[in-house]
Amino acid sequence: MSTSTALVWGIVGILLALTVVATLWQKIKWWWFNTWVCFPVIGRIATLARDANEDVAYPGWFCGERTLCQEYKNFVPVQDEHDFNEKITYLTKAGDNGRRDTPGWIWLLTVSMVFVEALGFSYVLAGYTIPGASENLQQAGAYGIAFLIAAILVAFTHFAGHELYKSGRIKNARREWVEDRRRAKLSTGTIPLARPQHSDDGQPTYTQLCNRVGAHPTYMVSIATLAMVLLIAGAATYVRGQVLEKELVVRVTQAGRQIDGGDRAALDRWDLSPSAVRLPDADVASDHDADKKVAVDEADLDRHGGWATFIMLAFVFLFLQLLGVIFGYSWGFAGENSALAFRDIGGGRYSSYAAVREAYRRVADTAQTRLAVLQQKSMARNSASGTSGQHLSKTFRDYVQEIRLADQAEREHERRHAATIAVHDSAAVAAVLAQLNALGEDKPAKLTLMATLDEELNAQVLAALKRQKQQRARQVRNAELEDLL
Repeated sequence: MSTSTALVWGIVGILLALTVVATLWQKIKWWWFNTWVCFPVIGRIATLARDANEDVAYPGWFCGERTLCQEYKNFVPVQDEHDFNEKITYLTKAGDNGRRDTPGWIWLLTVSMVFVEALGFSYVLAGYTIPGASENLQQAGAYGIAFLIAAILVAFTHFAGHELYKSGRIKNARREWVEDRRRAKLSTGTIPLARPQHSDDGQPTYTQLCNRVGAHPTYMVSIATLAMVLLIAGAATYVRGQVLEKELVVRVTQAGRQIDGGDRAALDRWDLSPSAVRLPDADVASDHDADKKVAVDEADLDRHGGWATFIMLAFVFLFLQLLGVIFGYSWGFAGENSALAFRDIGGGRYSSYAAVREAYRRVADTAQTRLAVLQQKSMARNSASGTSGQHLSKTFRDYVQEIRLADQAEREHERRHAATIAVHDSAAVAAVLAQLNALGEDKPAKLTLMATLDEELNAQVLAALKRQKQQRARQVRNAELEDLL
């Protein structure tokens, strides 16, 4: 880093540029596509205008028209209003309506701060983890250790914050349940995103939340994170302190040796003849002790200042981890399928279905403008060198409507197929049950018949037998109750 400053800052600039591009990717993608569509000679309109072939599978369309419409449809939020409202209902009942995923810049900020903090003591740890290594190798080891510590801490603190948020939602629901005198069940079963969200409309709010979030809070990740953070903070401070003590001991020892060596050198230079003047031994010893005391006092000052700095750094480290927990608590979702629901409604881009329609209108208007240009060029080329006299009048909205009708027909076909299979399965199960009833009390024959069934049909017959048994037991209990009453 010190020898290639330009390279380092170049890499940092590229990473920042990639971060901006990733954050604004949808806008950049939309701008670039429109630019490329209108590009002369080699753009999409110029290229597709050369294709004068009619689409045999879709009468009234040219192949180039449908290709351009398909490319623009990728930017259209084609979503059913009922499906959109179902996902909003899921987020609302899970208590996640209005929340968002953790922004990318928050991740970058958290990782950067923790990495810088970890780099401060990872260099000290590198001296013990790679003993006897060169200075360059210890620096490389320090970067590696800092990366490992930062990755572990960022992950743990984020998950701890998310766990605290989720457990807090569950605790609030349980408190409301207790305040409601437990009149309703806390949870009537998990309701995923695929099921109709109105199935528990008659239940209290706390039951609706627990059906999507869970009914039992947990703090395992939070406790593990707290223990790990305290351990790392204490161990890092201890190791820093030991390195400081080692350096101070070496400094005081070297200072004492220099003082003793200076005294001996002075004695060697002195004239030891009887007529020479020399200081008394008591004065020499006093000067010697004073110099040593100065070295010891300097070491004490450095010791106090160093330990104060390490304690302050420990508090900064703890605050950074607390900040990571707060970030994890402030963003993210508690519901099991809330992240999927949030993604399916546009990742926060649309607050209501009216916003979806407005976004569709903007894309559709732009696509229709580009399609009109393509149709004009195609007809002009066809009039000059083609043989078809067809007038191109299809619109982008016609294309979207055809796609919707095709999807609807496909879904209807799937439903009919699933219903046919269900009827067939029901008939097969009924036939097997009739055969079992005809066998009477012959259990070996019944077991032989069950062994001949395939695995899926066997499971369905077993479920039907269990339901019959439960129904008979319920009838017996009702008869006993009537007799007692």
